Amino acid sequence: MAEESPGGPKRRRIIHWNPEAGKEQARRGPAWPRVIAWTLGGTFALLLAAGLVIRGLKLFLGPEVFAPAPVAAVGSPSIAEASSAFISQAKAEQAFELVSKALKELRRVPADHPSQLEQLITMERLFTQGETLLRSRDFGRALAVFEALNPEIESFTRNVKAKGEARQGYDSILLRIKELELARSLAPGALEAAFEAAGAGSKLLTDGNFAGAKKQFDAGFAQLKRAEEALTVFVKARMFDGQRALAAGEKAVARQAFEQALAKSPGLEAAVQGLKRAETSDRVHALLQQGAKLEQQKQFKEAAEAYKQAFALDGFSAAAQEGQSRSARLEKETRFASAKAAADEAIQARDWNRAIAELQNALKVTPQNTEVQAQLKTARANAHQEAVQKALAKAFDYEKAFQWSEAREAYSETLKLDADHAEAKEGYTRVGTIIRALLQYQKYIEAAEQLANRSDFQGAIRRFNEAMAVKPSYLVNSDRVQQLHAQLMEQNKPVEVTFKSDGSTWVQITNFKAPQKFDSEVMRILPGDYEVIGRRKGYRDINLLLQVRAGTPPPVVTVICNVPSDQK
Repeated sequence: MAEESPGGPKRRRIIHWNPEAGKEQARRGPAWPRVIAWTLGGTFALLLAAGLVIRGLKLFLGPEVFAPAPVAAVGSPSIAEASSAFISQAKAEQAFELVSKALKELRRVPADHPSQLEQLITMERLFTQGETLLRSRDFGRALAVFEALNPEIESFTRNVKAKGEARQGYDSILLRIKELELARSLAPGALEAAFEAAGAGSKLLTDGNFAGAKKQFDAGFAQLKRAEEALTVFVKARMFDGQRALAAGEKAVARQAFEQALAKSPGLEAAVQGLKRAETSDRVHALLQQGAKLEQQKQFKEAAEAYKQAFALDGFSAAAQEGQSRSARLEKETRFASAKAAADEAIQARDWNRAIAELQNALKVTPQNTEVQAQLKTARANAHQEAVQKALAKAFDYEKAFQWSEAREAYSETLKLDADHAEAKEGYTRVGTIIRALLQYQKYIEAAEQLANRSDFQGAIRRFNEAMAVKPSYLVNSDRVQQLHAQLMEQNKPVEVTFKSDGSTWVQITNFKAPQKFDSEVMRILPGDYEVIGRRKGYRDINLLLQVRAGTPPPVVTVICNVPSDQK
């Protein structure tokens, strides 16, 4: 220990830790017992330390850390099996995509029947099970679930289609039974069988068996088809009897046949006409006989009059119509002689227009008359130059006055006289182009006005620009067009609109902004009407109409879905 002396410097004394150190060597005995003891103790200590280290590694890294490396044995996975596992994964994922798309379409179909709803719930349960297996990488079982789901989807789709057809079939078959009530006696048992099929189909429809209901309705329609055919055969037979009686002038027989046809087919136009014809059939028959007799006697004018009276009584009589046609032909021959004489007189007076008109009248009766054809050709040649110049001059005058429709008519008149006239062709094409441009211009302006009235300013601007592109250069925009242009220019400036949300709602602006989440955002939007849609899973959607107008500051638009979807 160190000792301190009062009033003097400190002094230290060093005491050796082993006072017997100098005597140790003298006291030691033989060395070999200690060597043996240290060797045994060290070995035991090393074994104990190794055991503790191994136990700790197994505890933290797992018991398999010191497991021997696997040795390939018979039946171990091969490259082919690994490839098969990959194919199974690909098939499972492809099946998932196909089933997911199919279910997405089916969810849009209203399941308004308990059986459909139950089937849809079953499909959703299977889909969820397969999706869970796919996520846990159990691809084989997932594929099996998706493949089992495909027949369910196909069955549901067929059921939905059959439902619509069955419902429509039920209404149609009842209506058809009522319409074919008149055929009950003509096809015994057919309507009763159809009614029974309708009842059976209605019950199956209520039970949700839409395919079975449709089958019943189809069977009912087959019975109704049999009744319809029997009704058709009966009506056709009565109509044939009535027509035969009309031709023979048998008034009573014809009336009875048409009445029987109307009894089974009310409102049948041919039968109604037959009844009307039956009232005058005896007089018509007498007039036809009179006309034939006069025709044999070459008294064509009187014969024509008799046929005309018969046709006036019965406008559906083919014999009266044919007789009147023959008499008209004979009358035309008489008119030919008159027209030919008048044409000769006009040619002598060089009145070409009148000569052409009379010669054309003559040719209407005898188109192959070579003499008249030659006269007509000469008259047209003489009148051609005068008519062409007159019509062309008129067209030029209209065109200078911007009277395009009248100019086109004048050019058309010229081309009728001379189809190969170059100036007339060019003028007709030129005027037609301007008229089409004017029509297109007006169409675009009207479309732009309609779009502007519906607040579709960008569409209106596009139509207005198209109108300006086709507008003829001489045309000056009216006050109406200028006002429209000013309005569209004013509404072509973007407006800043502030949107606020909660960061959880997907906000979409139709035809402008894709769905996104945000808390607050300022967007520059062109004027117009937009639909703002807010969606959030588990909450009701929000639909807002946003009207953006230049010069009018829009309000702050808040889109937050905060009403749970199951809340009423």
